[in-house]
Amino acid sequence: MLPRVVTMHASDRYLKFGTLEDLRRQPDSVGYAKQLCHGEIGKGMNDYDAIFRMLKGAGFQGWVSIEDGVDGFDQLERSVAFLKRKFTQHWG
Repeated sequence: MLPRVVTMHASDRYLKFGTLEDLRRQPDSVGYAKQLCHGEIGKGMNDYDAIFRMLKGAGFQGWVSIEDGVDGFDQLERSVAFLKRKFTQHWG
């Protein structure tokens, strides 16, 4: 039997301008809306505690791929450190 989830893809976005309500009213609010900008993992709009609780509840024990480092290697290192802390927090 295959696990329910085999890979998690981590990415984070933040609003460049406006509010979430403004974003919801935009016709291009799904996907890559012009108000959203790629950001460092853990500093955007994603609720990683909620995400990790759901993954743990689903029996997740797979890999995490990271979409980050747009602003350099230091950013990528901070994102990896953030995700490692979340794994330790939720899986011990």
